[in-house]
Amino acid sequence: MRGHLIVDVPLIAAAVSLAPVYGLAPLAWITLAATGIHTWGVVNPRSSLYMPVWWRLPKGSDGVALTFDDGPHPERTPAVLDLLAKHGQKATFFLIGENVRRHPALVRRIVDEGHAVGLHSDTHSWWFNCWPPPKLRRDLERCAASISDATGRAAPTLFRPPVGLKNPMVGFVTGRLGLRTVTWSCRALDTGSATVEQVTTRLANGLKPRAILGMHDGAEPDKPRPGTLCVDALARLLPILRERGLTSRALCATQRGIDVG
Repeated sequence: MRGHLIVDVPLIAAAVSLAPVYGLAPLAWITLAATGIHTWGVVNPRSSLYMPVWWRLPKGSDGVALTFDDGPHPERTPAVLDLLAKHGQKATFFLIGENVRRHPALVRRIVDEGHAVGLHSDTHSWWFNCWPPPKLRRDLERCAASISDATGRAAPTLFRPPVGLKNPMVGFVTGRLGLRTVTWSCRALDTGSATVEQVTTRLANGLKPRAILGMHDGAEPDKPRPGTLCVDALARLLPILRERGLTSRALCATQRGIDVG
């Protein structure tokens, strides 16, 4: 909420002070500026305007964090886990609550194999960023409870917003719930018509110390996504990771933010 006020209060004050001399023109320009700043705060994965955001690993980290969204998926998630095990790498899976309830055994496998899990909302609604705080809280609490029920462990405190979008309401609720919001430094863009070569190249270009790479092993509950693009790209990326002397490790929440386990 504070970021919203930091932007709006000075701009409104400036518009009011200039109005007697310049009329409504300053108000129009300031409104345009405020809209641009707020849009940047909503869509930029590196913006902490509305909430603390971790888009890369802390200073001093020499590894990377591979992350996967929208799971678990009955076919792609096991394939991803098999590849990670083969190459000795750990990752973090941001899970959709409805998918967790459909495939709880996969969630148990994820944590049993030493990977981390986080919240990615309960249904991945495209309206998530428009909901009022009470509805946001119910959604996130249900997702957290579903993950906890599946794993038999405490609810995770890592969170990735659907589509990476943020606003003051999401920031307010996640702050009250004690969640750590994780975005990415490089996004695979592996949910559309990209080829495996394009996705692999994009991820390889972002593969550097402290990077958080975002991929998709799952799909929205009501929008099945066929294909194995994520799995195929990961199979090509993991040898590159090893060649560059990098290790992917699972994320964990800390008192001051995030780290790797």
